[in-house]
Amino acid sequence: MGEGTTGMNGPAGADDTVARARAKSTAETAAQLEADIDALRSQLGDVVGELDRRRHRISNLPVQLRRHARSLAIGSVALAGLGLGLWWWRSRRSATTSLPARLRARLPTSRSTRELVDRMRGQVAEVIRPAPHTHLVRSALVRVSTTALAAAASVLAKQLAADIAAGRWQSHPRKDAP
Repeated sequence: MGEGTTGMNGPAGADDTVARARAKSTAETAAQLEADIDALRSQLGDVVGELDRRRHRISNLPVQLRRHARSLAIGSVALAGLGLGLWWWRSRRSATTSLPARLRARLPTSRSTRELVDRMRGQVAEVIRPAPHTHLVRSALVRVSTTALAAAASVLAKQLAADIAAGRWQSHPRKDAP
């Protein structure tokens, strides 16, 4: 078999490629690579420009509202219809049975559960509307005395700071003092 037979010395045309690569000079190869790089840069610049144009078109809200006005209108009407339908359904359902009656029907019939519910209802009522204090005078006196003590402490602290700033207060006594 000859050297040009397929399968013996590698794929067909492999010898031609190697021979051509050897024949080209390094200058020609570098020039070809630079041309390929410039073509790829140009193509990449076109792609980036197209992406930028599309980004501006998508982020332009007035254009998008005009473009999708029908879909937005249909969706808004459908959402409003759904909300009104649910409101109507709930009002019809609650008209037939009240909420406490429905909740009581779901609760077990044991006495301890009712006591628990009554106690919890009392606690919620206490949180919503707390009972007035029984000792109004005592709590008012505590508030007034606390405020007065805080004011006195503030005045004393200001006087101490002024004395320290003026040099009339010394943290360590002088040894030469009598």
